[in-house]
Amino acid sequence: MKMTISKKLFLGFFSVLSILAITVTVGYYQIASVDSSYSNLINVQAKKVILIKELNIEIKEQQSRLRGYLVVNDETALNAFSESHTDFLELSQELQGIVTDPKAVTLLEEVNQLSGEYQQYAATIIELKRNNQTEEYTNLVATQGRDISNRFDEKALEFSDFQDAELNQVSKETSDRVASVKLFVLILGVIGLIAGVVIALYIGRIISKPVIKLAEGAKEIAAGNLMIDDIKVKNSDEIGDLAQSFNDMKTNLKSVIQQVNSTSELVAASAEELTASSEQTTKATEQVANTMQEVSSGVEKQVQSVEETSQTVSEMSIGVNEVANQTMDVSNAAMAASEKALDGGRVIKTAVNQMHSINQSVSGLEAIVKELGDRSSHIGNIVEVIGGIAAQTNLLALNASIEAARAGDHGRGFAVVADEVRKLAEQSADSAQQISQLISAIQEETHKALTSMEDTSKEVEEGIGVINSAGQSFDEIQLSVDGVTQQIQGISSAVQQMAAGSEQIAQSMEVITGVAESSASGTQEVAAANEEQLASMEEIASSANALSAMAEELQELISKFKVN
Repeated sequence: MKMTISKKLFLGFFSVLSILAITVTVGYYQIASVDSSYSNLINVQAKKVILIKELNIEIKEQQSRLRGYLVVNDETALNAFSESHTDFLELSQELQGIVTDPKAVTLLEEVNQLSGEYQQYAATIIELKRNNQTEEYTNLVATQGRDISNRFDEKALEFSDFQDAELNQVSKETSDRVASVKLFVLILGVIGLIAGVVIALYIGRIISKPVIKLAEGAKEIAAGNLMIDDIKVKNSDEIGDLAQSFNDMKTNLKSVIQQVNSTSELVAASAEELTASSEQTTKATEQVANTMQEVSSGVEKQVQSVEETSQTVSEMSIGVNEVANQTMDVSNAAMAASEKALDGGRVIKTAVNQMHSINQSVSGLEAIVKELGDRSSHIGNIVEVIGGIAAQTNLLALNASIEAARAGDHGRGFAVVADEVRKLAEQSADSAQQISQLISAIQEETHKALTSMEDTSKEVEEGIGVINSAGQSFDEIQLSVDGVTQQIQGISSAVQQMAAGSEQIAQSMEVITGVAESSASGTQEVAAANEEQLASMEEIASSANALSAMAEELQELISKFKVN
C-alpha cells in the first residue's frame, strides 16, 4: 500500500497520541490503585485504629464508672457503667466486621474474653456493695479487680499498638506505592516524549531530506545547469512522485533545449539558404518571364497536336470496344468448356466407384472359388478313402469266396453273398474313380477360374488406376479451363476498362484542348504575376535576414543552459 504524506503524518500523530493515551490510561489505573490504597487506609485501617482507641476509652470509662459507684454509691454511675459496656459491645461488634488479620482477630477475641471476665467481676463487686459487704468487695478489688483491670488494659493496649503498627505499615506501603506510581508515570512520560520526538524527527527527516534535494536541484536548473544527476529518493509518497516528475521535467527540458538548439541552428542555416534562394529565385523569375513568351507560342502548337491526338484516341476506342465484344464470346465458350470438364470429372468418379465395386465383387468371388477348390480337395481325399475301402472290401470278398469254396455245399450261399459284395466293391471302386476324375476336372477348372479372377482383379486395379489418372487429368483440365476462364474474364474486364478509359481519354483530350487554349490566354497573366513575384522575393530576402538575426539571439539564450 502506498504511504502518502498525509498517511505518514497521521501515523506519526496517531503514534504520539497512542503513547499519550497509554500514559494517561496507565497513570489513571495506577492513581486509581493508589486511591484505593488511600481509601483502604482511611476507611478501614484508620477506622480500626479509631475504633480500638474508642474501645480503650470505653474500657477506661467502665473502670471509672465502677470505681465511682463503689466510692459514692451513685446509681447514676452504675447506669453509665452499663451504657459504657453497651458501647463497648457495639464497638467490638463493628471491629469484628472489619478486622481480617489473624493476630488482630485473636487480640479482639482476647479483649472480649477479658471484658466478659471484667463484667463478671463487676457484677460480683456490685452485689457485695449492695449487700454492704465492705470488707469482702474491698479484698476482691485489691486482688482480682486489680489483676483483671491490668490484664484488660494491657491487652487493649497491645491491640491498639498492633493496629497502630499495621496502620503505619499500610501507610508506608501506600507511600511507597505512590512513589513508584510517580516514578512509573514519569518514566512512561519520558518514554512517550522521547518516542514522540523520535517519530517527529523521523517523519521530518523523511519529508525534509528529499525536499532539500529537490530544492537544490531546482536551484541548479534555475541557474541553467541541466547536467545534474537525477534526484533519487526512496519515498513512495507524493514526494517520490514529485521527485520522479522533477527528473522527468529535467529530462524533458534538457531534450527541449537540445531540440531548440538544433532547430535554431537549422533556422539560421535555413535563413541563409533562404536568402541565397531568394536571390536565385529572383533571377529565375526573370528567366521565367522570358520563357513565358516562348511558352505562349508552344501552347498554340500544343492545341493543334491535341486535336490530332483526340481523333486518334476516338478511333482506338472503337477498336477496343470490338475487342471487348470478342473477348466476351471467348469467355462464354471457356465457361461452357469448364462445365463439360466438370461433367466429365463426375462421370470418371462414377466409373471409379463402379470399378471399385467390381474389384470388391471379384475379390469376393475369388475367395469363394478358393473355398470351392479347398472343398474339392477334401472330397478327393474322401474319394481316395472310399476307393481304399472298396479295394479292401473286394479283397475280403475274394477271401470269403475262397473260404466258401473250401466249405463246399455249406458255403455255397455265403459264396453268392461274397460274390455280390465283390461286385459292389468293384462298382464302388469304379464310382470312386469317376468321382476322382470329376473332382480333378473341377479342381483344374477351379484353378483356371482362380487364375482368371486374379488376372481380372489385376486388370480391374489397373483400370481403376487408369480411370483415376483420367479423373486427375479431367480435374487438371477443369482447373486449367477455370484458370483460362478467369484470365479471359480478367482480360474482358481489362478490355472493357480500356474501352471506358479510351472514351475518358477522348473526353480528356477535349478538355486538354480547352485547357491549352486557356493556357495561351493565361500566359499573359503569368507574365504579370512574375513581376509581382519579383517584388515578393525582395520582401522574402529581407525577412530571411531578420530570421537569421533572431536565430542568433535564440542560440545566445540557449547557450546559458548546460546540456552537454
